[in-house]
Amino acid sequence: MFHATTHSGANALQKPTVPMHRIGSRAFVALVGLELLLLLGVLVWALTVLLPPATPLVAGAQLALVEDAIRAHVGGAVHDPLVSVGSGHSARASNVRGFSLSGETYYYYVEGTQNFDPLSRGAVSRADVEILFRDSSGPMPFVVYRIL
Repeated sequence: MFHATTHSGANALQKPTVPMHRIGSRAFVALVGLELLLLLGVLVWALTVLLPPATPLVAGAQLALVEDAIRAHVGGAVHDPLVSVGSGHSARASNVRGFSLSGETYYYYVEGTQNFDPLSRGAVSRADVEILFRDSSGPMPFVVYRIL
């Protein structure tokens, strides 16, 4: 039997020690602060991107009046004359110019039909209007909005 070793000296079999560097309390607080700022930034980004659009600034009772007025205009209960909109088409005056109620002008369009309101004509962009509500309970669903 043959006993051979590949080391020399008494401390040769011990693992070498690696000096350990630790951060101080100020560096720790700075890292935690940086992490909080990052989380706060992600929260602000998520709130701006993921939240639904703002609710209308119109009171609920006034929206009921607007809804009733539009149903009266679309249904023909209110005298709403037809106006010529060019190329042989005609539309209700309230669909073209909107209608005033309590000092505000409201516009609407009926989904699934040709409309001549400012949004449907492209006179204003979607970013320039505040959509108040969409009513699909009747035979003709319509969207009510006002120009900002």
